Amino acid sequence: MPHPPLPWPDLLIFDLDGTLIDSKTDLANSLNQSLRERGLRELEREEIYSYVGNGVYNLIERSVRAVGSDDVDGALAHFMTVYDRRLLEQTRLYDGVAEVLNHFREVPLALITNKSMRFTRPIVDGLGVAHYFHPLLARDSLPQCKPHPAPITHCIEIHEARRSHTWMVGDGATDITAGKAAGVHTCGCLYGFRSEEELRGAAPDLLIREPRDLLTVFDAPAAVDGDRPPA
Repeated sequence: MPHPPLPWPDLLIFDLDGTLIDSKTDLANSLNQSLRERGLRELEREEIYSYVGNGVYNLIERSVRAVGSDDVDGALAHFMTVYDRRLLEQTRLYDGVAEVLNHFREVPLALITNKSMRFTRPIVDGLGVAHYFHPLLARDSLPQCKPHPAPITHCIEIHEARRSHTWMVGDGATDITAGKAAGVHTCGCLYGFRSEEELRGAAPDLLIREPRDLLTVFDAPAAVDGDRPPA
């Protein structure tokens, strides 16, 4: 962890899958059920996890190509129906996430995911964390999604945050690339879906091995009041 602690943030922006929630099992079960019901072979879970992070279309396209099918649209429609029913069977917050969100409850928090809002809203509502985030942006919320910087810039503008005191927290290169393009600090989550090699290769400003690591990264807010701009 960095020492001394970093200045208290103006804005923390979080990814969802692999950062706040462990949704791997429900995603893999839903995808393999879809493949099986369409007469296709199932995929190893680790292969499925490697496809997560750039939206559901990318997940389905790469999966069906991997099993020798070209019917991406049909497979996508089938998966959406199956996953709708299985969103919260085993999906949960990572250990420590609730503590982190509560710790930073006085800091503006935003969520940017490449998951569609069709799935995002029921998950964050079902896990009881939707109220922490403003805005809550899914893949279909804006014309551009990560790794484009537009969603991050949108959050910064809403909160009038300084880029130098804004952090993008995520488990994949997509999150880090978006953060760098937006000119904010980046934090990579080594406990998430993506490989450590990928995440280190994206060169985030900070790496954490569990969510609770964020509790010790930043200085106490009272210590940096004089550093904040006037209201």
